[in-house]
Parts: sequence; C-alpha cells; structure tokens
Amino acid sequence: MISKQTIKSWIITILDTITIGMGNIVAVIAMSYICTDFILGPMYNAILIVAAVSIINFLIWPLIRKYIMPFLIYTFGIGMIIITCLIFYGVCHFIPGVSGGIAAVIQVPLVMALVTGIISSLINLDLDKSHIVGLKKQAIKKKRKSKKYPGLIMLEIDGLSANTLKKAIEKGYMPTVKQWLDDKTHKLTPWETDLSSQTSSSQAGILHGNNKDIVAFRWVEKENNNKIMVSSKFSHARAIEERISDGNGLLSDNGASRINMFSGDTDNVIFTSSKLRDIRKLYNFSWYAVFSSFYTFQRILILFIYDMLVEIKSQIMHKIRNIQPRLKRGLVYIGARGGANVFLREVATETLIGDLLIGEIDSAYATYTGYDEIAHHSGVEDDDVWSVLRSIDLQFFRLQKAVDIGDRDYEFVILSDHGQGKGATFKQRYGISFPNFVRSLIPEDMTIFSAMDSNLDHLKEIYSTEGRLENIKDKMDKLKNEQITESKTYNTLKDKYDESKTINNIKTRYGESLDFILNQKDNIIKNKYEDVLQYIESHESLRYTVKKPEESELIVLGSGNLALIYFTQWNHRLTYEEIITLFPNIIPELVKHPGIGFILVDSKKHGPMVLGYEGVYYLDSDEIVGKNPIENFGKNVVKHLKRHNSFKHVPDILVNSFYDPETDEICAFEELIGSHGGLGGNQTKPFLIYPSQWEIPKEIVGGESIYKILKKEINKLKEDKNE
Repeated sequence: MISKQTIKSWIITILDTITIGMGNIVAVIAMSYICTDFILGPMYNAILIVAAVSIINFLIWPLIRKYIMPFLIYTFGIGMIIITCLIFYGVCHFIPGVSGGIAAVIQVPLVMALVTGIISSLINLDLDKSHIVGLKKQAIKKKRKSKKYPGLIMLEIDGLSANTLKKAIEKGYMPTVKQWLDDKTHKLTPWETDLSSQTSSSQAGILHGNNKDIVAFRWVEKENNNKIMVSSKFSHARAIEERISDGNGLLSDNGASRINMFSGDTDNVIFTSSKLRDIRKLYNFSWYAVFSSFYTFQRILILFIYDMLVEIKSQIMHKIRNIQPRLKRGLVYIGARGGANVFLREVATETLIGDLLIGEIDSAYATYTGYDEIAHHSGVEDDDVWSVLRSIDLQFFRLQKAVDIGDRDYEFVILSDHGQGKGATFKQRYGISFPNFVRSLIPEDMTIFSAMDSNLDHLKEIYSTEGRLENIKDKMDKLKNEQITESKTYNTLKDKYDESKTINNIKTRYGESLDFILNQKDNIIKNKYEDVLQYIESHESLRYTVKKPEESELIVLGSGNLALIYFTQWNHRLTYEEIITLFPNIIPELVKHPGIGFILVDSKKHGPMVLGYEGVYYLDSDEIVGKNPIENFGKNVVKHLKRHNSFKHVPDILVNSFYDPETDEICAFEELIGSHGGLGGNQTKPFLIYPSQWEIPKEIVGGESIYKILKKEINKLKEDKNE
C-alpha cells in the first residue's frame, strides 16, 4: 500500500514540474518577440517545444554518458552547450511553423535553463538532493566491494587566513563549518606558512612534503639560460613536481587530486596543473558526475552567468561608493572570476560527490580557488568575499550530504594554503610601479624585464623573454689577458673611481674583471663600504633614465608583497660586496623607500644579511646593528629567511614590502589589493580544521609539517582496517 507521504511527494513533484514547464512556455513565447530570428508560429507550439525538449533531455542523457562523455570532457563542457543547442534546433525543425536562426538556437535554450533555475530556487525544489540520489544509482553500477574503513577528504580554501575565516563564521556565512565546530566533531587551529607564502610553495609542502627551492610564485634560473619559472604554467608545474616528488606524496596510495597545482603523486587527477600537459590524464571517470544529467550542466551554466552579473554589479558599486584601494578589473576579469569561483568550484564538488558515492578512493585533496581570486581584486574582507565563502561552505554541506547518502564513511579536513594581506599597491601609494622604481636606480645603459602584472593572477600564464641575454661578464673575461699591472689597476681605480659611475664604466675603461677588482687586498671600494649601516645612511640619492628597455640585463619579478631582483649578466648570485661595487645606488635607495620593509642579500664577509633603513640583521651571527628591521614579521622570521637564503634560485636581492601591525597592511608590488607571497600579517596565517580526535602539534610551521600530519592520519585510517 502506498503511503500518504509518498502520494504527497508525487503530488508536489507533479506540481513543481508543471510550474517549471509553464515558466519555460512563457519564456519561449517571450523569446519569439525578443529574438528576431526565432519564429514560433501558433502559441501552442511553445507547449510542444517545451514538452519535446524535456522528453529528449530525459531520454538522451543516458546515451550521452555512455557514448560521448570523453567529448564533453575534452571540450570542458562546451560540447554540452552544442548538444543542447542541437536538441533545440532539431525540435524546432520538426514542429510545423517553427524556425530559428543561429541566435535563436543559442539564446532560447539558455533562457529556458535560466528560468528553470530561478523557478527551482523560488519554490525550494531540492533538485540537488535528487541529483545526488541519481548519482548514487549510477555509482552502484560502478561500485566494487565496499570498504569498511573511513577515507579522508581534504578541502582547501585557497588564500583564506585564519582570522578572516573566524569573521566569516561569526557573521554566519559558513554555517556548515560552524556546525562542525559547535558539535565538537572538529577543531580549528592556525598554522604558519613557509617563505614564500603562496600556493606553489604551500601545496608542494602539503602534497609532497617538500617545497625546497620554490623561491616564489616566479623566479629566475640563471644557470638555465636565465629561464623564468612560473608556478602556474603547466609545463613549469610539471617540472617543479618532478624536482620535489619522491613518489610518496600525500595522495600516492589510492588518492585523488582535484583542482590543485600538484598531484600528490596520484594519477587520479582533474584540473591538476602538473598533469594537464598529458592529455591522457584529462579524461577521468569521475567527470561523469558533472555531465550525468542536464540538471548539472544547467546549474553550472546558471551559476556562471549569475556570478558574472554579480561581478559587473560589484565593479559598478565599487566606483559609486569610491571604495579604496580599488583596482580596474575590466571585462576579461568578469569571465576569469566566473571560471575560478563557479566552474572550478562546481567541478571539484561534483566529481568528489561521485567519488564519495562510489567509495573507492581512500583520500582526496581539492582546492576551491574562488576566495583567493576575488580577494586579490576586491579586497580580503570586501562584501564580495562573504558571498563567495557562503557558496564554498555550501559545497561542504553538499559533500557531507553525499557521505550521508553513500555507503562508506569519510572524514573531512578543511584547510587553507596561505592567507592574504590587505593594502594599496606600491604603484597606488607612490605613483610609480616597482619595476620603474628599480629602473631609476640603475644606469641608463642597462635594460630591465619585469613580470609584475597579475590582473588575472593564476588564471593566466606569464610570458618570458626568449634567448640568453648578452653576458657583460664574459666581455670582461676576454680582456683579462691584457698586461695590466696590479699597481696600475689599483692606482687607476683610486684616482678615477667615481661613486656615480657603475662598474660598467670601469670595465669599459680598464678591461678588468670584477673578481680581480674585488680580490685586491687593499681595495678602496670594499674598505669604503665596510660599515653596512653607515653606507646606507650616508649614500646620496641618484636617479637614472633608461633608453633601451627592450632587452633586459636585469629582471624584476613580483610575488605579492615579495619582489625578486636578478642581475642576469652573471650566472651566479651576486654578493653584497659585488652589488655595491657594480651598482652602489640600488641597495641604499631600496631600503630608504617607505614601501619597503627589508631586503635580503648575501655577503661574502658576513653571510646572509637583512637590511632595513635603520638597521642590519646578520642572520648567521644573530647580531643586530641599529634597529631590528624584521621585528614586526613574526617570531619565526629568522628561521624562514635563513632557510630561504639557502635555496638554489634566491635572487641577488630579495625585497619584502613594509608591514604595519597597527593597520595590518602590506604593500603588493603587483597590482593586487589583496596579496600574499612574502612576510607580514595574515598572509602567513592559514588554518587547519581537523577531526577532534586527532592529536597534532601545538605549533605548526610550514607546509611540510601539514603533510606529516595528514599523511600520518591517512595511514592510520588504513591501519585501523586491519584491527
């Protein structure tokens, strides 16, 4: 006997279906007036169109899943739009009196999808639950023997600091996370990133337990033909992973990687940068959850369009309210935001739902990129980000619902890879971009290349110059054979050296190598600059202009509030002594600038030194002369700088912006008002939300420490299955 509840459910479903159908009929009729190349004919044709499209969608999707799923995946969903348009075209072709051109074939199905989504929301139709139940039925067909021990799902919110997370919870934007914490199933703890505080470094540490030599988001490899490595480039991400991987990554034992920079040593990947150049790795059965039904595609499309509209509104409101600091975001960013905040988010969730319902994977790591992208451009705690965090929290709720419906238990971990600091950019504050400022400190016969523009951040690749730049050091070495006596060289330098000239002039005049000059026992240049702080304080300012910037002899790169300066004529890292001899103007002018907190250079005599306007910190001896330039940058700052200085591709000069602890502001060298990459404030303070029964260290420093914690718990879950 059928229960009253079942009958009631059927009645509600029928009424909901009729309501959605009526809405679509009205939409089709309206489009016949709006769309000039769409002819409807008699009004009842709208009923025929809606009915036919609905029936075909119901019948065709099982065939699509079975036969053309790879086509949908390799076209990143564009194939879904093509199929939908073809269905509508076919229906119109066979109904007498109906015809439609290209515009109608694209626009009418889109409007029908929008109407369906809007009505479903208004009448509270729980299509998502029905969708998950439908996925479970499909998953049962793929399911092998059920695993009795739990798996672990690790969900990263890219760029969210612990402090901003707490505010989001307090404001009610993350009810799912709040419920877990209130129910004491999970605990929250902050942790501290390495230097640099950005995704490639943190994810390398978390997913592979090794982030050595990842200097920043971008860096120069002098010995590799001055190649600029960019973490977001697919080929570079692959090369980085090959360097850091030992085969025992976080996901190496039956794990899954979703929307990450590195794979954690699994081949079960979707949108993982280090694997994307291998077209064979693009196809993954988990995609079936994204294209399992017309509802899924419809939902993603509607949310994508809605997010673009939200961004347009945001840009208008920021201008009207004159919110400062503010970036000019432009039209291209509207689509980029939709990609990061909606498409990648939904792909991560849908594929994970499919994985959870099948229950075969033992672990998964997925990144939600929306907050990081929008905070970069709108601000770390702007009104825009709260709705983004609410939508991410909804994904956690959906995943929890999938676990509840599925047959296998999974534990959840929520974490971030770094935070973000706030503040106007270097250019906004001082009226000049950082590369142009550096350009003004070097002679006019030198040229500079810079990569600082990050308007699309991780969603675009950075192009670097081709070919090896001419090496002026090699020119010097060719002149070594000239018979110049030591006394002549010394006396010439003593009489002729002018502090306003660079070593380029010395090389041209005297044909002498830099090494020879620096090795003179009584070299007046070295003696003159023996006292580092006195040199900085007494230096008189100079500014140069540059005539030919097309080919670079110096490269300046940005990574949030961290900047990297490389003198590319030399294939080794220049020491402090070499820099002040070659370019006596650059170090004093850098540290005197109000936008710069400190610089890191390596001294032949003193080892690594941190220089500020009012003081010097000798890292090896732990000696401070003058005011400590890094006193506001955290208790582990010395440890971070020492480790960073040991990396292979550290720049000749590493520059960190100021940090104001009172306003909690930093200063990005890129055009980003929310930024990260260096030291100072919330950018180094991400969070970890973990199951309450775990025992973890009181202080967690570095991505490699997170790897050890997570790897231990994954192994422990598998060990428990044998007990």
